[in-house]
Amino acid sequence: MANNRNSDEFAVDYDLIIGPVANDRTMPVIKMFLSGIYDEEETIKRLLLQRLTDQYAFKSDKALSALRFNGVI
Repeated sequence: MANNRNSDEFAVDYDLIIGPVANDRTMPVIKMFLSGIYDEEETIKRLLLQRLTDQYAFKSDKALSALRFNGVI
C-alpha cells in the first residue's frame, strides 16, 4: 500500500482496506522505503516500533452494508 502514497491513483479493487494510520513519525520511514534506502524488513521493523493504530477504509457499498449501528457510547 505504500505505492498509494506515491501515486495519484489509489487501489480501488478492494471492498475494505485496514491498515496503520500514518503520522509525522511514519512518513519519513515510508519515504526512506520508497526511495530505496530502507528495505521491506527494515521498514516494517521501524514501523512496528511506533505502535500505530489501525484505520478502516470502506471502499464499496458492499463493505458499507456490513456495518451495523449498535448505539452511542
